[in-house]
Amino acid sequence: VNLDFNDINTIMKGGGVAMIGLGEASEDNRAMEAVNNALNSPLLDVDISIAKGALVNVIGGPDMTVTEAEKVVEEVHNRINPNARIIWGASVDPTIERTIKVMVVITGVRSKQIVGPGTPAPKAEGIDIIS
Repeated sequence: VNLDFNDINTIMKGGGVAMIGLGEASEDNRAMEAVNNALNSPLLDVDISIAKGALVNVIGGPDMTVTEAEKVVEEVHNRINPNARIIWGASVDPTIERTIKVMVVITGVRSKQIVGPGTPAPKAEGIDIIS
């Protein structure tokens, strides 16, 4: 099942601050490794437990099983607000082998590093603004 622009629009509309995560894994437990890589950014400290919605795209080679794709979505569901809306899709890419790729768009997240509507931007210290 492929995802389209309407799915993105549905998740993003009224969702607030959002994050995008990408993960890939080829290990024995590749589904869980890929989703963990997508949800855990080493650069951002993001609280996804309060998320309003999630778009999950799982891509694997011909050896990917439906069960593996479902594990990815179950893990996202376990880590976000249980009332959040999840739209997901999975597709087979015959050019990749023994690998699963996961892309997530999660809306309604909170992070000190991401400023959204209604959140004042942190004041810059030691910076002179010249107009």
